[in-house]
Amino acid sequence: MRTLLEAADIQDVKVLSGEGKSSALSLAKSIGLTRSENVAVLVDADTMDARRIEEQYQAFTDLNGSADGFVRLFLAVPTLEEALFPDVETFCNIFKVALTGRQHARFQTDRMSVIRSLLTIPGDGETRIKPHARMDKEAAREGFGRPLLKELLSYLRQDSSK
Repeated sequence: MRTLLEAADIQDVKVLSGEGKSSALSLAKSIGLTRSENVAVLVDADTMDARRIEEQYQAFTDLNGSADGFVRLFLAVPTLEEALFPDVETFCNIFKVALTGRQHARFQTDRMSVIRSLLTIPGDGETRIKPHARMDKEAAREGFGRPLLKELLSYLRQDSSK
């Protein structure tokens, strides 16, 4: 997300990890109640079921309450990885990597494990992103036409003085 925001030339935006959907929603509400800037909550829907997606939006609205003017939920359907990398070719082009036949087949059913295996290396108790596998600004711009990113970037560019 940091690379995407930098490529979009959006300034003064902080990317925080909420460590899970419930925590992210709670963190966003807290920020929205204390700040006047727009707060975007980007989480995986983890489903394609329209009813369950609507339930997540409703739960967010119920939780959000008085922070409603500045906090907006963006659901990646079904996941952020699938929204950003709709197919294996897009992923390989963006990150300039070649997949083995086995990785290519696994990408269709377990995209996240392939992404993690290619983009991360174990560290001293931490996981780090491999320097050669980072998304650069040019590659990030390729995703700007995707509906989720168009909507998110547009929201973050809005003047939040209300």
